[in-house]
This record gives sequence, structure tokens and C-alpha cells, in this order.
Amino acid sequence: MALEDIIELIIKKTGLPREEIMQKIEEKYEELSGLVTKEGAAYIVARGFGVELPSAVRGLQMKNILPGMRNLNVVGRVFRISPINEFVRFDGQPGKVVNLYIGDNTYYVKVPLWNDQTSIVSEGLIKVGDVVQLVNGMARESIFGDVEIVLGRYGSIRTLEGDFDIPSAQELEKRFFGNSVKRVRIAEAAPGKCEIKGIIVQVFKGKYIFDICAVCGSTLENNKCSEHGPVEALHALVLSTVIDDGSGNIRAVFFRNTAERLIEMSAEEIFKLELEKRHELVQKILGRELVLTGRIRKNTRFDRLEFFVDDFKDLNVLEECKRLLSTEGGV
Repeated sequence: MALEDIIELIIKKTGLPREEIMQKIEEKYEELSGLVTKEGAAYIVARGFGVELPSAVRGLQMKNILPGMRNLNVVGRVFRISPINEFVRFDGQPGKVVNLYIGDNTYYVKVPLWNDQTSIVSEGLIKVGDVVQLVNGMARESIFGDVEIVLGRYGSIRTLEGDFDIPSAQELEKRFFGNSVKRVRIAEAAPGKCEIKGIIVQVFKGKYIFDICAVCGSTLENNKCSEHGPVEALHALVLSTVIDDGSGNIRAVFFRNTAERLIEMSAEEIFKLELEKRHELVQKILGRELVLTGRIRKNTRFDRLEFFVDDFKDLNVLEECKRLLSTEGGV
């Protein structure tokens, strides 16, 4: 929907002068620092006035969604839906959750749907391949480094009809979850899935252990989950390192099972140790040469790339020699 059409609808609904509406759109555009188009800013202003638009206006691209953003308007294609998982809460009450994976040309987000929300999947109202619009979502970072969009009390999701410049579900699945990944030098790294060969040259000190929600895996604050309130706390291990491959270095983060494999200890075992003993054990991974696969994302706050490790293996010299012989200009 064009900017002029949105402005005309706002004028018709509110009776406000055009200049005042344009000023509000410019203010919203500046407030979001160019993360949305002028049309996207106009859509947000229209929504603030209660104006229902007949078709969706594309807001943020997936790659620009940052944890902490609220009132998000996002359009993308559903390319993966997890099974509906039933569980028992800490208070004994039953619960259900299903995860939607929604992508566009730039990246993807995970959208967890809880309890009654899961009916839109169980009843077939949303399927793989559908283009959907998320309204009034809130972005947060999961313990695995993924960006999730949570639809709270005022959030909604709906399917859209029409043609959209978004890859097919099969293309998105292959792009973001395909088994084939390209080896890259850190100096040439860009956001997306890739493989890196490098050495751990630094391990950042910290407590290494985080309390997470037993239901959804989100980080807890004061033993409370933002989605589920007071819950049973589980311990998760997170290791933040720097990997160097000779061409450059990058901050690389290992989560949960991957972190436990790296130090060959469980989160519960680490939790029982004094802080200094934790530091001593964790520092032993310095100097390990690894081949890592995972996802590179831009940390806009610190203006740097970060690598979220999905899997790793110790460098095998024989395999690397074979690789170099079978490819030209191998890295």
C-alpha cells in the first residue's frame, strides 16, 4: 500500500490536517532510525489512530529485528512448524507450545505460540508456505541466540493473500536450516549460516551459568519468566569466546549442550563449583583449534558481528589436507 494511500485513510478517519499527519510520520521514521520505510512508519501512525488498513505494509526486515523491540509489524513466510509440545507447568497445570519459523529475504525469526494460541496450527488455520503478518509483537533473544517474536495479550497473527516478494518455504528452509554450509574466513564473514576454522584465543570471564525457564528456555529475572511468571529454574551453560583464524577474529558464543561438550562438563556440575574454580576449568579450552558451524548475526548495539555456534569438532589435520587438495583457494 502506497504512502499517499495511507495518509488519505488517516485524514479520512481523523480529520487531522495533512501537515500534522506528515509530521507524525516523519517523527516516527526518525525515532526508528530508518529501520522502517516511510510506509512502515505511516502504518504505525495509522495504527495509533485506530485506522485499519486494507492490506499489510511491510515494516522491519527480519535482519533488523533486535531484542527488546516492541509493537512490531512484520510480514514473512512460514517455512517450518514444530510439533505441538504438551507439558506440565511447575504449578501442575497443563500447557502447550508450538514454534513457527517465519522468514523473508533477509533472515528469519521464531514465533512461539502458547496454549490456546496453538489452535491456529492444530486447526490448520496457518500452514507451512503461508505468508503471515505479525502485529504488536515483542522481540527477545532466546538462550540459543535466536531472535523470537512473542505475541502477548495484544499481539496477533494473520494470513495474507496476494503475491509477495518472499522466497518459497522450501528455499527458506534450505537457506536457513540446510545441511550445506560454506567455509568462510572471518575477515570475509557476513550474517548468515557458515563454517569457520579457528583457534579459541580468549574466554570471557563470567558466572557462565544462567537460570532459564523450565517451560520455554527464556532467561529468568528474579526467578520469573516474562511469559510464564514464577517457574522452576533450570541451569544453562553459556560460554563467550573469541575465535581467530589468522584473517581476523570474532566473538563466538557456545550455548547449553554445545558449551557442555566443549568443556566436557554439565551445567549442573559447573553450577556446584566456586566461581574461581569455574574460571580455572573454562580457561583450559584456550588454544583449541576447531571447525565450527553456526550463524553469524550483526550486533547493532556494539556494531560488530557475532557467531552463535550450533556445532563444532576438533580440527583434523588429515581432513583439512584433503579439503585443500580437493578445492582451489580453500580456507
